[in-house]
Amino acid sequence: MNSVDINVIIPTWNKRKLLEKCLDSLAKQTVPCTVTVVDNGSTDGTAQMVQERFPQVDCLSLNQNFGFAKAVNLGIENAATRYVALLNNDAQVDRHWIEVGLGAFENYRDYWFFASRMIDMRDRSTLDSAGDCYGKTGLAYKRGFGEPIEEYSKSEPVLGASAGAAFYRKELFTRIGLFDESYFLYLEDVDLSLRAQLQGFKCLYLPEAIVYHLEGASDPEHSEKRTESPGCGFYSRNRVFWITRNRWQLMVTYQPLRHVPWLLYGWLRSFAFHLLKAGHTAS
Repeated sequence: MNSVDINVIIPTWNKRKLLEKCLDSLAKQTVPCTVTVVDNGSTDGTAQMVQERFPQVDCLSLNQNFGFAKAVNLGIENAATRYVALLNNDAQVDRHWIEVGLGAFENYRDYWFFASRMIDMRDRSTLDSAGDCYGKTGLAYKRGFGEPIEEYSKSEPVLGASAGAAFYRKELFTRIGLFDESYFLYLEDVDLSLRAQLQGFKCLYLPEAIVYHLEGASDPEHSEKRTESPGCGFYSRNRVFWITRNRWQLMVTYQPLRHVPWLLYGWLRSFAFHLLKAGHTAS
């Protein structure tokens, strides 16, 4: 396999310092890859930083913030490789991340996309995600969130992959379509995973594809000086709005009527979370 068969796509908006650390980690990979930064109209010098510090990186500059889904779609359409990886700007990857992903495409040919082992950057003894889940309560959640990193140490099928650090056969998007841009940001990856699974395209979790994630730091309302306790995350009004709005869209699209009692329970639980823990009561 030619290692340049994979292109890493990183959407970003006004998070220059985070992006710089993310790109630094990609520059240390054991095998080479091409990288595309899709800049959603940043005004903090992002494009200039990429040009000066990482001239080998392709920077696709947009004139406004089109959201996560449209940004990654443009990156995917621009990629001239058989495989693509998506990576958040608030993530840093283990030096073997690309090597593990490329190996998975060859070793697991029945699978079309792959989830990474995401570790909480604030507490590297704790998992952030071992694949995505979606239940009859209408709530999407991260498998393994907050659990010790010793858990989920085996490769196994999962519903889907967090687009914050995932590998895809590019042909998958030809088969099922790109990310739904109506989601703008948050849960577009769950929608894609559900579409893929319903059409017979499976996802595999890769415990050796290690990524360190600074949960919530890519949110435009998150200050770089802000710190949270491990596992608490960051919930801006913007984030709460889009997660809540997109949960409704997932529910209407995928949930059968027989799940209504469970959906009511899920929404009450979500409301209580935002009221008591995140500090928001609506949106």
